Amino acid sequence: MKGKKEPVQALGKAFRCSTAAVMVIVLLSQSLTVAGMEKNNLAEETENVKFENQMQRYPLLRNCPEENRENYITLYAPEGISYEVKPGDTLWGIARKFYGRGSAFPGIEGVNPDMVGENALIFPETELVIPEVYYVEKQTDSRGGFSAPACSYDIPSEFVFAYLKWETCLESVYDPDEPDNEVMIHITENRMFPDGVGDRFEDMKKAIRESAGKTKGVSFSMPEFERYIREDGRELIFYHFICDNGMEKIQYAVAYVLGKKYLAEFIGYCPLHVGGDGISSNYAIKEITRYMAASFQETGEEKNWASMKYRPYLGSENWAYDDLHNPFALASECYAFIEDPAYDGEDHEITISSRKWENLLRSMSAHHFDMTQEEWDEYAGRSIRASDLAWITEVELCESPIPGRDTVFITGLSPREPDCAKYELTTLKDIALLPNLEKLTLEIGSAEDYEVLGECSNLKELSIESAKRIEEVSWLCELPQLESLSLRVSTFPHLNDIGYVKEGGSTFEGKTGQEDTEDMGENDSCKTLEEVLKTCKNLKYLELENPDIMDFGFLDQLPDLYAFCLYGNDDESSQAEERQSLFQEDDYPQIKCLVVDEKWLRNPE
Repeated sequence: MKGKKEPVQALGKAFRCSTAAVMVIVLLSQSLTVAGMEKNNLAEETENVKFENQMQRYPLLRNCPEENRENYITLYAPEGISYEVKPGDTLWGIARKFYGRGSAFPGIEGVNPDMVGENALIFPETELVIPEVYYVEKQTDSRGGFSAPACSYDIPSEFVFAYLKWETCLESVYDPDEPDNEVMIHITENRMFPDGVGDRFEDMKKAIRESAGKTKGVSFSMPEFERYIREDGRELIFYHFICDNGMEKIQYAVAYVLGKKYLAEFIGYCPLHVGGDGISSNYAIKEITRYMAASFQETGEEKNWASMKYRPYLGSENWAYDDLHNPFALASECYAFIEDPAYDGEDHEITISSRKWENLLRSMSAHHFDMTQEEWDEYAGRSIRASDLAWITEVELCESPIPGRDTVFITGLSPREPDCAKYELTTLKDIALLPNLEKLTLEIGSAEDYEVLGECSNLKELSIESAKRIEEVSWLCELPQLESLSLRVSTFPHLNDIGYVKEGGSTFEGKTGQEDTEDMGENDSCKTLEEVLKTCKNLKYLELENPDIMDFGFLDQLPDLYAFCLYGNDDESSQAEERQSLFQEDDYPQIKCLVVDEKWLRNPE
């Protein structure tokens, strides 16, 4: 799976890639037939799957030892037998009659919302559905799971926590030894289903199935659904499917807990493998995902929002639920094989000013195209052409105060050698030579002049952290496709201010601007930042660090702007309060996420 994680435990990994491609022709299925679960032909073909990790199994059970009931989680399936209420009946008594304990009455109440009044009031001759009951054994070797002031949930004992950088608001728990076995979690306010799904469950299943058919690059088996009532009376919606990219198949499982205050989603995935011993999976990801959702508990306290929804979730255009992630789009983002973009232009030889940067690009291209020795010999012996670099759509160059920690990433690849500093970049002109560059991240303390980036006409995302505030930005007018822009001040020079001296060299030594650019000095033709931003009509995300901006009329010219984050003043200063007061509730309605000097004024998470 592609993307980055920021670990919160020492065992966490910062980067990981998709598993090796394997052909799998059958589907993992559950050994226990669950009441109300729908089957399709693909699921019926596979009944016997070997799980490599037998310690992380959480199957649904029909019974549990009476003396150890506290060690089990109870789930009620809405399907069940019909019971006519008799004079003198209470929900407590009915629950005790069918389940052996009166405290199980919320399960009956949750299945019969229209038949039970306030304070569990029922009337004679009312027909109630007595749901089937299932049990899931709590793990005995848990590390304590996840706990926060507002909620808690259990996680497999071998898993660690991390934060995902590649998708909005998602957190993660995964096996550090097998990082392609993961459950992604998101908890937000339950604005969509305050009273549960109820009789809208069929409509929900239809909408989810339709979304599966709209995703490109991968195909999916028909999702299979389950629905439960938890012991607290709240619904748990669960479904699973197989993602197929033509070379490998990945089991996905999704669970939603429609809590009293919070809406919790759990999205798990695990590759499937086939070999001489049959089908295997490292983890029973369906059981794990359902178990984590079943263990979710609200405390009644308020949640501290630690993340910001800076754009709509992936695949939102094909998804009916604004507060939930589209799991099919997530699967496509991670596992779809995307063809290299074509070079749209007259092919020509290009000259790269930095020999070491040229060697890096050649090495990366050889790896990307999986060149044979013969192909490499031919490629290494000729000049680089624009078409050779057409596959490069993303570049990230980040300077670190620690020698040897500077990072270079080119469309997901990084140098194999630990000493990245041998690949210094001497001019941003080299970046502008990449014909299909769409995403560029620069955190270079020595850079001053970025005008040459105006030649990167295909840029959609640009993030710059410079040594000081960027004053000349007229070149942004030359980027018609720009959708995301971040201009911040780097923290690296701050270390120098306090006496820190970086030894051992930098990946990005030397002049990083245009070598042939004359000193512009006080150029009267330079436009202000606000004037330039008015021309960036396609911006959806804008992040600025500038303490002086007080006129926000330019935001009216950005109709698609989803998130605006403005920094530069201390969050408790009078300047910050003054700027925050300029944004009224009805101003700039297109902006759903708004942060001004560290204060979240709007956040749709």
